[in-house]
Amino acid sequence: MLNQTSPRNSLSNLLVIIAAIAVFAAGFAITRILTTTQPQTAPSASENPASGGAAIVNPPHRLQDFTLTSHTGEPVSLSDFRGKAVLLLFGYTNCPDVCPGTLAEFVRVKRELGARADDVAFVLVSVDGRRDTPEVMADYLAQFDADFVGLTGSEDQLRALGAEYGLIFESTAVTTEPDPIAQASDHDHDAAHGSHAHGEDVQSDHYFVNHTSPSFLIDPDGYLRLLYFVGTRGDAMAAGVEQILMERDA
Repeated sequence: MLNQTSPRNSLSNLLVIIAAIAVFAAGFAITRILTTTQPQTAPSASENPASGGAAIVNPPHRLQDFTLTSHTGEPVSLSDFRGKAVLLLFGYTNCPDVCPGTLAEFVRVKRELGARADDVAFVLVSVDGRRDTPEVMADYLAQFDADFVGLTGSEDQLRALGAEYGLIFESTAVTTEPDPIAQASDHDHDAAHGSHAHGEDVQSDHYFVNHTSPSFLIDPDGYLRLLYFVGTRGDAMAAGVEQILMERDA
């Protein structure tokens, strides 16, 4: 079962997203914001009609190549997808809400594209290389689509390649309330051995990673063309992907 973000984490996520958009906008010309196309029906309670949308990168930006370890354990480079459109998301397998929600929309994109989906690579780049081993990535992505590609690497690798995408990420430890019985036992132990009790127990393997969360649409020639913000529906993303593929075919 996935953990839920607290209001504090949600605010932190929002601030990180705003900061990243500012960083990205400083480096590239985003010409206009496109609102997500909505069907002519009332949205369900789980949908936010004000969320989502896309930003065009104008002029298109040629991205630098990078190489990470794939979910199969093999090195994979961005240039390996040349000739295909790439829909890329930075995230991690323990992400409680945004990442699985966006990957679910990627599934919808693939379904909307039909046979044309063979010309698209759907890529999740982990910002949590410590926990997201190739095996973990493979198991996680299989829950969405076995053809999705997972890439993982060190923090240094991520920060180096992420600068070009305005990527910001930071870990936030999850703390637990101290167990009164265990705390009393620790106190007795500390008194007997002349040591001091510790404060909150920070579980080193349990943490959130606040990170920027747009999806990046890269054309078959390796140029960044569109950013899709959180909440963008799969059918709207599919329309952008189809346009990019039509340009390639022209």
